[in-house]
Amino acid sequence: MKRSLFYIVSGCTLWVILMFFYRFTQTESYIRHYPHEIHEDTQSGSSPAPAPSPEDKELQNLLRMTAWNIAPLPGDFQLSTSHSNSSYTLLHPRSTYTMGETIEVLITAKDHKGRPKTYGGDFFNVKLYSTSMKAGVSGSVKDHNDGTYTATFLLVWPGETKISVRLMHSSEAIAILHEKRDSRPDKIYFRGHFELNGTREVVECNFDLPGRDVCEYYDAGSGEKWVCLRPKTLPCNSYREHSAGGSRDILNDKEMEFLSMSFTDQEIPTNLKPLQVLPNKSSRNRTRTTCTSGLPIPNPSGFYYQDLWESLVCSNQHFPDASSVANCLAGKNVYMFGDSTLRQWWSYLVDLIPTLKEIDLHSPYHPGPHLATDSEHNYLVQWRAHQKPLRMEKTWLRELHYIASELDNLGGRNGLVIVINCWAHFLTFPIETYVRRLRGIRDGVKRLLELNSEVTILIKSANTGYRFAHASDWLSIQLDTVMRAMFSDLPVTILDVWQMTSCHREPENLHPPKVIVKNEIDLMLSFICPS
Repeated sequence: MKRSLFYIVSGCTLWVILMFFYRFTQTESYIRHYPHEIHEDTQSGSSPAPAPSPEDKELQNLLRMTAWNIAPLPGDFQLSTSHSNSSYTLLHPRSTYTMGETIEVLITAKDHKGRPKTYGGDFFNVKLYSTSMKAGVSGSVKDHNDGTYTATFLLVWPGETKISVRLMHSSEAIAILHEKRDSRPDKIYFRGHFELNGTREVVECNFDLPGRDVCEYYDAGSGEKWVCLRPKTLPCNSYREHSAGGSRDILNDKEMEFLSMSFTDQEIPTNLKPLQVLPNKSSRNRTRTTCTSGLPIPNPSGFYYQDLWESLVCSNQHFPDASSVANCLAGKNVYMFGDSTLRQWWSYLVDLIPTLKEIDLHSPYHPGPHLATDSEHNYLVQWRAHQKPLRMEKTWLRELHYIASELDNLGGRNGLVIVINCWAHFLTFPIETYVRRLRGIRDGVKRLLELNSEVTILIKSANTGYRFAHASDWLSIQLDTVMRAMFSDLPVTILDVWQMTSCHREPENLHPPKVIVKNEIDLMLSFICPS
C-alpha cells in the first residue's frame, strides 16, 4: 500500500514538473518569436494596441520620404568611395543638342583601390554650367543601389555647356552622419545664463539632458520642452539669457578620415568635352504662369543665365534697382522669422534701399531682433530669430519667441507678408525634433490663414554650402524634404533657394554672396508683386 502510494505521488509530481517545463519552454519560444503578442493574463486577454495617432502616421511617412541607402558603418577607409577613382560618362552622346532636351550621365563609383562599388548611398551634387554665360542649372541623381547612378539634366540655354559632378560625401561618410545625428544629439550644446540678486551662474542647456538634474521649461502653445542643468545656488526661474555653448568631439580618428574636407565636396574628374546646345525658340519663349501660392515645384526649379535666376515654377520678375523694390513693398508689413540666412535678406534690403531706415532696438546684431521702416513708401520689414536652439551670441530670453506665437500676435493686419525659414540650427538633432517644431509653425500658419485669407506666406528652403563637422548638405536636404512635405497641403509658397545656392558659379556658402541673395530677394518679390 505504501509502495503504491509512493508511485502515485511520484507520478503526479513528475507530471507536474513535465507540464511546467513544457509550458515554460513553449512560452520562451513564444516570447522569442512573437514578443508583441504576449499577454500577462491569457484568460482575460487585453485590449488591442491603440491605433497610431495622425502625428505618428505623419512622422512615419516623413521618415520614409527621407529614407536613404545607408551603408554599414565603415571600417576600412580604402573601401569607401573615392572621387578621384570614380568616373562618369555621357549616355547616347551626340555632336549637338537642342534646348529643352534632357541628357543623362552614368556615374560609376569606385573605392580608393579602384574597385567598383557594389552598393549605393553616395551623395552627389550635379549641375550644368557655362562660365562665359554665367549660367547654371541643377540636375537630379537616381541611385541604382549597385554603385552606379544616373544623373539627369535639362538643357535650358544655347551655346557651350559643361557638366559638373561632385562627390559631396561617400556612402560611408553618410552612414557616420546618419548614426551620429540620431545617437548623439548632445554633440552641440548651449549655455543658460542665470542671475538673481547679483549672483550669476552659467550652465549647459539643450532639448534634453538625460540622467541629469535639470530645470524644465515648457512652451504653453506647442508643449515643446527645453532643459538646463539645475544651477547650484539659483532657482530655475532665474534663467535670463541664452547663448551658444560649443561642440563635442564625437568622432574618433577613423571616422574623421571619412569626413575629412579632402574627401568632401570633391569634383569627379572627366575627359568629356563641352556640349554644343542649339537654340529652340519655342522652348525659350514658352508662356509661364503668374507667381502665386500653391504652385508645384518642378525639377529643376529654375536656372541662372547672365547671373539672373529664371524660374521654371512661374514667371518671375527682376527688380533692377532700389526704387522698383520699394514700390513693390509699398503698403506692406513684412515679417521675417528664421535664422541668419534669412537675416541676410533683411540686411540686403536695408543696404539697398536708401529710404528704408533701421530702427535701433538696442539688440545684438546676430540674434536681433531688427526692424526697418520706409515712411516714404509706407512699409516695414522686421526680422526676428526663431526660438532656441540657436548658436548665436548671448541674448535675452524675452527676445526669443516661437514663430507660431508670433503669428498668433499678428492678427488680421492689412498688407501682411510672412517669410519663414527654420532648418540650420536643427541639423544636429534627430528628425523627430525638427518635425515637432514644424508642427507648431504649421499650426500657427493655419490659424493665421483662417483669420486673414489675404496674407502672403513664403517659406524659404534650406541653403547649400554647410561645411561643418557636425552638419552637412546631406543633413540639410533631409530636413528640407521634411519641410516641403509638411507644408505641401497649405496655400503657401516654398521659395526653392536650394537650387539657387547649389548651381551658381560662385562657390557654395551657407551665407551666399550678394549676387545670389539679390536673386533670392527678386524671387520673393515676384510672389509679393506678381503683376
